Amino acid sequence: MATLSPEQTGTRAAAGLAVLCTAHFLIGADGLAVAIALPSVQQDLGVPALDAQWLLSAYGSAFAGTLLLGGRAGDLYGRRRLLVLGMALFAGGSLAAGVAPGLVPLIAARLVQGLGAAAAVPAALALISSVFPPGRGRTRALSLLGAMATVGIMSGLVVGGLVTDLVGWRWVFLLTAAPAVAAAVSAARVLPEARAAERGSGPPDVAGAVLLAAGLMSFVLGVTRAAPDGFAAAGALVPLVAGAVLLAGFVLRERRAREPLVRFRILRLGRLRAASLGIGVNALAFTSIVYVGTQYLQNVQGYSALRAGMALLPIDVAAFLVALLAGGPLARRSPRAALSGAFVLTASALLWLARVPVPADYPTDLMAPLVVLGAALSAIFVVATHEAVADAPPDERGLASGVFETANHLFGGALGAAAYATVLATAAGTAQDPGGYRAAFLVATALVVVLGLPAAVQAGGRRSATPENPAPWR
Repeated sequence: MATLSPEQTGTRAAAGLAVLCTAHFLIGADGLAVAIALPSVQQDLGVPALDAQWLLSAYGSAFAGTLLLGGRAGDLYGRRRLLVLGMALFAGGSLAAGVAPGLVPLIAARLVQGLGAAAAVPAALALISSVFPPGRGRTRALSLLGAMATVGIMSGLVVGGLVTDLVGWRWVFLLTAAPAVAAAVSAARVLPEARAAERGSGPPDVAGAVLLAAGLMSFVLGVTRAAPDGFAAAGALVPLVAGAVLLAGFVLRERRAREPLVRFRILRLGRLRAASLGIGVNALAFTSIVYVGTQYLQNVQGYSALRAGMALLPIDVAAFLVALLAGGPLARRSPRAALSGAFVLTASALLWLARVPVPADYPTDLMAPLVVLGAALSAIFVVATHEAVADAPPDERGLASGVFETANHLFGGALGAAAYATVLATAAGTAQDPGGYRAAFLVATALVVVLGLPAAVQAGGRRSATPENPAPWR
């Protein structure tokens, strides 16, 4: 792996870090910007919410299903090459989404964006070690990379709402394309190439990634079809069974592949299981705000897209402050105790939001639980990130991080949005009767309780050392 000498880490290192931060910022901003624009997309294209949620689920399925493939391909063929390819795909998907004539091509464009993000994210994180040698400089660079992802998320709420209100939802995608192209071009010019695997290593398991992504999308389709048809109907049952078969095929494939995406023995590590389940709970809770909260504010409370984005901003501000100020204290506490307390706060905040009063008093009915939720979710992320590699062997920490990040996007963008959209469609929440939104928040609360308990139990009883390469909070 090529590492720049101390004399070369000046201007070129700063330029390289700027490119990596730009990539993380764009991918971080994308999810919430699209979620804020979703009601406008539904209205403009004349599609039901259950179909429009595929803009989130398709992206999440592609991202989660190919994230491990992206990391492996970067190791084999070059991380700079994968970053350039990923940002180019992301830019192409953004342009295609901005001019899409209907929902189906728009969903296809989101799939391309998800594939691009899956190539770019692991490459960007790994390239930090190529630009900065071990030490304080690398630590600062990783912190800045995480901060830019968080700033991107916060900006996505506001910028997505502003752009949607002023010029329309299509520009949420179109305005992303130019900086993504600039990041791809700049990466090719200023970043060093790096790869970790020997050239003689076998090719990445593309077939395994296809099975995983197809299985996820088939399962999501079955969940969403249950709203109009019921789970026993063919429209829901067939894709659910097909998804289960495809995912079982993925497991069999990985057990026999020469170079598997996942070596399943790593799942024997209890603290990695706890971290992955914990980050999944975190993603499910956050997605309830991204999807259900956005719909509630715009469809029930009558907020504009910009006002809805501003209304949800406290969750990210609280999360950012906790990650900035409480990371050290949290790392010194028992992971089991910290996760248990954070899950209790998360469930309490979601129950608070499940009241969905009409009209709502913003400071007490919305802002207060959002602040609590942001602080709790950030604490879960910090602790889970530490736990993910706490008992992983040094040569398998990259795989452990990949499993952890896959769980994050799998539970959030892929499954969470589909589950909540199905609840909303089944319970038929309206401005006059917001029962569907209440039901969705109650489902989110139940998921936190049911899944959070085993995550906390499996976590370490003693504090774990802070990993060298912590991931951004979201």
